Amino acid sequence: MKNEEAELYSIFSKMKKMRFMGKLLGTSILLSVCTAKSDVHQKKEESNAVEVKAVAATPESLNCQVELHDSDLKMFRDGSVQLEVLADGFEIAEGPLWIPSMKILLFSDVKGNKIHQWSEAKGSNVFLSPGGHTGRVPFFEGGVLGSNGLALDAAGNLVICQHGDRRLAKLAFDNINQEGLSTLTAVFEGKRLNSPNDLTIAANGDIYFTDPPYGHCDLENSVIGEEMAFVDDKREIPFSGIYRYEAATGDIYLLSDEMELPNGIALSPDQKWIYVGSSDMKDRKMWRFSTEDGSGGVFFEGPFGEADTGWFDGMKMHSSGNLFATGPGGLLVISPEGEKLATIRLPDPVTNCCFDENEEYLYITSFAYVARIRLNG
Repeated sequence: MKNEEAELYSIFSKMKKMRFMGKLLGTSILLSVCTAKSDVHQKKEESNAVEVKAVAATPESLNCQVELHDSDLKMFRDGSVQLEVLADGFEIAEGPLWIPSMKILLFSDVKGNKIHQWSEAKGSNVFLSPGGHTGRVPFFEGGVLGSNGLALDAAGNLVICQHGDRRLAKLAFDNINQEGLSTLTAVFEGKRLNSPNDLTIAANGDIYFTDPPYGHCDLENSVIGEEMAFVDDKREIPFSGIYRYEAATGDIYLLSDEMELPNGIALSPDQKWIYVGSSDMKDRKMWRFSTEDGSGGVFFEGPFGEADTGWFDGMKMHSSGNLFATGPGGLLVISPEGEKLATIRLPDPVTNCCFDENEEYLYITSFAYVARIRLNG
């Protein structure tokens, strides 16, 4: 590995594993508005050089502020939540999925190329390795190649977005190994997908998923927090698509190619709309598209405060119709009308979230750890 690439990976790893404040590659990222039990802080210093200021290792518990923009939102009555860290030591934790029948949380480590599981009784351990990259198809060696989004289909199978293997894969829980994986879809019009990122499954079994090129992300030439660089030599589809996989036929349909970097995706309770977050660091927006014909456009684009750094990543739909989305400033709660109802101010950039079956807990993935908060119902 080149010295420059090793240096970038080192910086990126530190960003994921630590709470820090300061300048990172010229971008000021406000990470912490929570009060740790140990109350450890470090003074921010300005410098022309790149600085990463570590203030604390991953804490076990944090009391985090909830900024309410709508006083009628009852699930955050106290104006704060307790963030309980469940497991840490990951490279890029993503794609959390609660499995009610097994009482376990599954989640991806996109950089580590593994799927992990967590339970109250046994803690965290590896569920499937490799999770998203086996080298079975052409891939970019410098890309982010593991699994990402996870979901359950109607039959109780695990559906996996695999960056490196460039497909949607299915896995039965009675055959948890590489031989138990099968391909749902991997090509569109005869061309390999880029790197399926996130997905949501409709009541009829159809799968809506995003396909940005993060498996082709050139980290060595990217500026984290400002702009990501991508390579095209292994790509076969020149755009980032939002697709529908039709469960009844196995056919795949392009719903939209309007977004540069579609990422997290969620389906409305009435199944009429899909919501998609843009992970374009310079264009922080959420879009909405009709599931019938793909028509739509920008759904939410703020307002954001000066300290609300970051971009949209994963999201989940609450039964109330409100969206919970990782985005600028923390984890946002957005109404069906596109109004920001609350901002959960978390200590680190977060990648995705999910609920348990009763929506008692909200599980959250950060880069280096997995946590949860209890909701007030």
